[in-house]
Amino acid sequence: MTIVSALYCLIAVIVAIQTTAAVCFVWFMSRSGRDRQASDQPKAAIVLCLRGADPFLSDCLQSLLRQDYRDYLLCVVVDSDEDPAWSVLRKFEGRDGLQIEVLQNPPPTCSLKCSSLIQAIGNLDASFQIVALCDADAVPGPDWLADLAAPLADPDVGVATGNRWYVPQPNSPGSMIRYLWNVPAAVNMVLLKIAWGGSLAIRRDVIDKTDLLTHWSGALCEDTILYRLLRKHGFRQAFVPDAMIVNRESTTLGSVLDWVPRQMLLAKLYHPSWPATVGYGCISIIVPFLAALLIVVTAIQANLRETMGVLVAVAAFEVSNALLVGLCQWGVRRRLASRAAEWKSWGWRSIAALPFWVLLSQLISPVFYWKCFTARSIQWRAVRYDIAGLRITKHPHSSYRPNTDASQSL
Repeated sequence: MTIVSALYCLIAVIVAIQTTAAVCFVWFMSRSGRDRQASDQPKAAIVLCLRGADPFLSDCLQSLLRQDYRDYLLCVVVDSDEDPAWSVLRKFEGRDGLQIEVLQNPPPTCSLKCSSLIQAIGNLDASFQIVALCDADAVPGPDWLADLAAPLADPDVGVATGNRWYVPQPNSPGSMIRYLWNVPAAVNMVLLKIAWGGSLAIRRDVIDKTDLLTHWSGALCEDTILYRLLRKHGFRQAFVPDAMIVNRESTTLGSVLDWVPRQMLLAKLYHPSWPATVGYGCISIIVPFLAALLIVVTAIQANLRETMGVLVAVAAFEVSNALLVGLCQWGVRRRLASRAAEWKSWGWRSIAALPFWVLLSQLISPVFYWKCFTARSIQWRAVRYDIAGLRITKHPHSSYRPNTDASQSL
């Protein structure tokens, strides 16, 4: 077997694995949701934690206050009295169903978001049976809370979760790489049952039975930690396709180089399927680096035929990856067709350039893994957290200072 033949065999195996995962994701996205009944709508609280004024915060608050749900409260926890989010919040003060509080005395052993959740949920009375979490960069539809609450009517289901899906700007390297990293990440999260705290609901009795608030008091994130606790106490996690959140914020390449390793680190710290996520990520980046090595070898041997064969193999691999991205995109858009206004149509040039962006994202991926595995501390919204095993130490922090570009992710 020649070098090129071996490379083609490897590519065939990798594409088969990727295709299987993508088809499973599309199947999950196509499944019908549980019927929403009035009996499936116990009293609920939506907790929104704020540090900084996210670009779509006003839209987020509007959507959360207009949920088609019988009885719920929107509880907003703001990082400080001086937080930039107040410039938006003041427009909503006094609205029915809205409660705003300031974070008080966050402990140094967990993230500010976990501190805010502990405070908000700890202040809720016993009448609240469901707690939903939403991120400030999310703009959920009017049925979002009802969709998340419906699976929780099953006593075996402790958590219901959606996921995120980015709408990139085709000419923005940061937005494109974040989008292309998130596509397989979303597939992994659905298949491996990794919850996402930006669109999530938990039964109140599950919070109590798992002693979740105590676990959050020593955690960096609120969502990835859930899988082990649910399994330990005999509860299941339900994926809700209709609770997928479309994110239209822009970003920069520099921000992505910090954001992606942090997402990977959270899985590494808290989810037992971390090796599978690493393996799935690695198979996507093997081919271009192996191909580069083979091109050097065949060039030294002056074997033009095999050099061209390697180039064709790489091109075929990247095109296949772009097609799988398109398949996943189609599955999400088909499910969320009612939110057509959130999607931007790509021109033919952008579509033709997609294999290039896929290749670029693969070439950058080793940086993500390096930063993830070597991280001893992270910066998250201008707060530094030191990481020693599972022990988290938050450094003293000040009020958040807004980004100069109001359209970018914080």
